[in-house]
Amino acid sequence: MADFASFHSSVNRIPVLRASAHRLAQHTVLPGDLFLDGPAPSHDHLDPQRWSGSVDLEITVRTPLVFGEQTTTEVPVRPGRSEQRHVVDLPLDADGTVRVPPTMVKGMISRAYETFTCSRFRVFGDVENQGGFRRTADDRSVPLTYRADPAAANQLLPGRVCEIDGGRLGVEVLDGFGKNARVALIRDDLNDGHGTIVRTNHPRIQAGPGGALSDKQVFARFRQLTRHGEQVEVRLTQWKDSKNTPHLMVTGVWDEDDLEVFFQVEGSKVTHFNVWGYPCRTAPETKSAHDLFKEKTYERFFFKSAHDGHRLDGLVLPLTDEHVARYATVLRSYREQQKVHSGDKHPLNRAAETWATGSSRPLSAGDLVFVRLDMLSTSAQDGIPDTAQVIDVFPTIVGRRSYDASPRELADKQGVLPLASRKQASAADRLFGYVVPDAADGAKGGDVAARGRIIIGPVDGSRVRICTKKKVLTPLLMPKPSSARRFLTDASGGTPKNKNGGVLRRDDYFAKGQLLGTAAYPVHRRLLDGKDLDADGFPQPATRAAVLGGREQTNDAVRLTVRSWVEAGSVLRCTVSFTNLSQDELAALLWVLTPEKLVPSEEREVAGPDAVGCLRLGLGKPLGLGAVEVRIAPNGLRVRTGTDQAEGYASLSNCLGLTEPTVPTTRFPLPNEAVLLKTPWVRAMQRAAFGYTDGREVRHMSLDENKENNQTNGKTGEPHPGKGLSPRDMFGTDSGKPIIVTERQRGRAEHPQSGRRRGARR
Repeated sequence: MADFASFHSSVNRIPVLRASAHRLAQHTVLPGDLFLDGPAPSHDHLDPQRWSGSVDLEITVRTPLVFGEQTTTEVPVRPGRSEQRHVVDLPLDADGTVRVPPTMVKGMISRAYETFTCSRFRVFGDVENQGGFRRTADDRSVPLTYRADPAAANQLLPGRVCEIDGGRLGVEVLDGFGKNARVALIRDDLNDGHGTIVRTNHPRIQAGPGGALSDKQVFARFRQLTRHGEQVEVRLTQWKDSKNTPHLMVTGVWDEDDLEVFFQVEGSKVTHFNVWGYPCRTAPETKSAHDLFKEKTYERFFFKSAHDGHRLDGLVLPLTDEHVARYATVLRSYREQQKVHSGDKHPLNRAAETWATGSSRPLSAGDLVFVRLDMLSTSAQDGIPDTAQVIDVFPTIVGRRSYDASPRELADKQGVLPLASRKQASAADRLFGYVVPDAADGAKGGDVAARGRIIIGPVDGSRVRICTKKKVLTPLLMPKPSSARRFLTDASGGTPKNKNGGVLRRDDYFAKGQLLGTAAYPVHRRLLDGKDLDADGFPQPATRAAVLGGREQTNDAVRLTVRSWVEAGSVLRCTVSFTNLSQDELAALLWVLTPEKLVPSEEREVAGPDAVGCLRLGLGKPLGLGAVEVRIAPNGLRVRTGTDQAEGYASLSNCLGLTEPTVPTTRFPLPNEAVLLKTPWVRAMQRAAFGYTDGREVRHMSLDENKENNQTNGKTGEPHPGKGLSPRDMFGTDSGKPIIVTERQRGRAEHPQSGRRRGARR
């Protein structure tokens, strides 16, 4: 894999445009029984005009298939030492034949049918189906969080939580001198930062041998006098450095009636102020700023004062329950980030640690926070009008932030949440069955669950070739829901844009009007063409060690070891039985089981009528594994109508499932197929099933590419030109084009991750 070379994203999304599908169905452009919601037919009778029967399937493995129970085992790594390894083995019968669960085949077909019919998410939280949204205790009902851009700090003001009328919480905005001097720095690094440490006139420090004080002793005394949240009077020093950059920093602390000076600064226009305020140390009690981030040198001092030193009261604004809940979401996300594999390994910030160790409330009177305001008026001498309102409060000035809307809110508005009653059943619910996630008290029958009308028979694995040569996979990390570019679309199914048609800022995702897409893993066409395979026919990129920071990561403990797998060319067989399907339902089912249908029209014109697309099975889909060609066996469709079945029972000549007549699949054409093939979701589905023919690799964005792609303007927070790229839409004129992250030319001193200069204040 070559960084900064063009590629296709191995994780993408298929739009779920239920509103568009409903409109077309309501105008009879598309069939209503495929694109409108409604109760599933009952199982107590067979409708005279509906179809029952079976279809024989041949599933040809086109790229190695990996599945089975994942377990751990001890593996010796050197004499006297062993390590845990995650392994997976194919399930086998007593005779050594691979055992394929019918539910695995059913899941594959139901995903395809669900996507094709723009159905509801049948399980909201299934990583494979619903854009990476894993089920949690709150079922994604709270907003997700993301790492804020440093430029967002320019919008924040310091504040202190207080109690207002009726015991409600409010926040006092402590904006320093106002306008351009709203917060002072507190140096929090012994060896780095502005000023020279002053080692004289500290009578309360016990001198060591020889009577001299060390920098370490003086600095420890300074930290002791500036404890987090404790009100203290300090001396602030304002000056300009050699580059004419202004600074405001705590240089001394008043202890009773004595001023202890800790730092001596040099520059022009040096001015001193005495103010009362509160040290805000975001690092935990036993940590320092650089423990949170290596480059973090300063903490901050909150105050509200006139330039003559006269203390002022800050503007007090009310906090709502929503503000507190969103603050709690951010605190919770810090803990979650530490728990996930390859997550944040820094210590928790003070607020998150305090809440994690037993605090019952995320916010209490006396807490120091950073406030984002909505300035409803601009008429105020200090720059903060009395009509301002709180938008959000945060524990740190740069850190994690909450999106505006939760996945569940977007899903509810979009109409893709799992059904709440039988009347809301979508096409996939009606065909494959459903369970209402939160059935109402007293609900019964179809308002609780409905059995599907599809049954997958035993899967014949006798023609499967099994390979037992071990393969260690590239780390299979679950896509993060907060990686919004992979999962969100606009109302037309495309990549969300700003009002000028440009790339969205990070904080503009998960906003009103955006939709959740279905996660898709495009087929790796190079593998189907026999390229990028090792001597055993296994994809080489699937076993490539991850590269982080320019170094190959060879830790097998975080990788999955495949001890047996199904070779390409193997064939699985099974029979799918169905009952009481409408003409259109059967046509749609046959459509997704016809691999020639899963080819984009523009590719069919080039590749010819024999070109086919693939569905996906098993593990490692982003790595190209599990591409299977699913087709109906010759003379494999057998059907009868309800009327035919009734006549057979009446004459005692036939019963359901015995001797249905063979029927050609062309007997069930899809109504208005030409219109359906132009819809964004079907075109995207075809692209994912077929892949790309330009020879470019299908892969994840590398770590270095991801850092480059997240480059933003340090002042505005807007992505730099050519950055903030999303996976390419899988429909439209650009659906087959690759993406490329280009390296931006930067100055030698610029920090590669944030776009800020090294040493910039955080």
